[in-house]
Amino acid sequence: MHAVPQSLLGLAVNPADVPAAGGVLDDASWARALTGFLSFIPHTARLNVRVEEVAAPAIRMQLPWQPALIGDPHRRLVHGGVLTMFADTLCGSAVLTGLSAPEVCPTLDLRLDHYRPGVEGLALVGEARVLRVTESMVFTEAQIWQQPGKILCRAIGNFVRLGERNTPSGFAEALLAAANAQAPANPSTVESEPLGQSSQAAQPAGEKTEPQAPRDAQDPRGLLSARRFVEGQRTYADLAALLASLPYAQAIGLGLCAIDGQQVGAASDVELHPEQALSYSMAAMPDNVGNPMLPAVHGGVLAAAMETAATLEVLRRHGRGGREARLPKLIDFSIDYLATARGDQVTRIDCEVMREGRRMTNVRVSAWQKSREQPVASARMHFVLESLASP
Repeated sequence: MHAVPQSLLGLAVNPADVPAAGGVLDDASWARALTGFLSFIPHTARLNVRVEEVAAPAIRMQLPWQPALIGDPHRRLVHGGVLTMFADTLCGSAVLTGLSAPEVCPTLDLRLDHYRPGVEGLALVGEARVLRVTESMVFTEAQIWQQPGKILCRAIGNFVRLGERNTPSGFAEALLAAANAQAPANPSTVESEPLGQSSQAAQPAGEKTEPQAPRDAQDPRGLLSARRFVEGQRTYADLAALLASLPYAQAIGLGLCAIDGQQVGAASDVELHPEQALSYSMAAMPDNVGNPMLPAVHGGVLAAAMETAATLEVLRRHGRGGREARLPKLIDFSIDYLATARGDQVTRIDCEVMREGRRMTNVRVSAWQKSREQPVASARMHFVLESLASP
C-alpha cells in the first residue's frame, strides 16, 4: 500500500454532488471491472497500468516503471506526456465509478500543473476522484507521485456524458462481466510486454527500483550532457535523431513531418532556423488506441505527442547564436479535445510560440488529421527555461 498525505480515497463525498457514487457495484467489484477496462484499452494494457484500490468515486492505480517511460535521457527523467496519459486514464476510470450506470464519457478538457519531474526507476502511483456529476458533465481531479509526500503533478479533467442511449452496445455489459469475474490469483502478474520493450518485464507491483547512477560521475545532474545536446540541435537530422532517442516519443510513433509545409527526409542536413515552421506527425499505431470501438487515439497519448512537439519547438530556439543554452521545463499543460482522433489515421501536429521571454515561454499547439481547418485538439502550455550552466 502506498501512503500519501490527503489521499483522495479518504476524502468525504458530497452526496448532492455525486448522488450515485459506486452505482450498482461495490468497491471490490469496481476494482475487478476497472482491471478489465484497462486490459481492453491497448495503450494501458501495453503499459501494464494496474488498479490498486477503489473507494467509489475515487480510485488508485499504479504504472510500473519501464524504460519506455523516459523522456529526458540526459537527466533520466520521466516523459511529461506519460503523466498526462496517466492522469487522463485515472480521471476517465474514476468517472465510471461515479455514475449510476456505466456510460462512455469522452474527455472534454484536461489540465495538469507540474510540481517536479518523475525520475527513472520508480513506479508512478496516481489517484483520481469524481468531484461533481451533472446531467451533461463529470468533473474530476487527480494527483500522481512516486514517493510519499512528493506529488509530481495535479490534474483537473472534465468529461462529457453521452448517456446510456449513446453508449456503444455491450460496453456496460462488458464492465459488469469483468466485475463478476474471478479475481486473478496474482494481480501483479504481467500479461503483456511493456510498451517499447520485447523482452524485459515490468517492475512487480509495490517493488521499488532505485534510480541508476548517472553515466558520468563528473556530471551528476546530467547538465553538461544536456547542454552539449541543446547546443547541438542544428539540422533537421539532429532533431529527427533526438526524437528517435526518446523512448516514449518513439513508442507512440512521433516524428518530424515537414519544414514550412515541405516534406524533408529524416537524414536531411538542412539547417533549422527559429522562424521556420516545423510540423510533426504521430503514426497510426494499434498501441496508441484508447477506444477500440471507434477506434480512437487515447486522449492522453495525443496530449503527450503535442507536449513533446512543443518542448522540441522551445528547445531548438536555445543554445543558438550566442544565446545561453536552456532546457525547457514544463510548468502547466492544458488541452481541449475538439473531435475524435481516429486511431487508424496519422495525426499531424503544429506548434506556435506565442510569447518567449528569458525565463518563460508560452506555446500553442494544434493537432489535426483531415485538415488544419478541422483540428482534433488544441493545447497550450508554459515552460520555464532552466539554465544549463555548470553548477
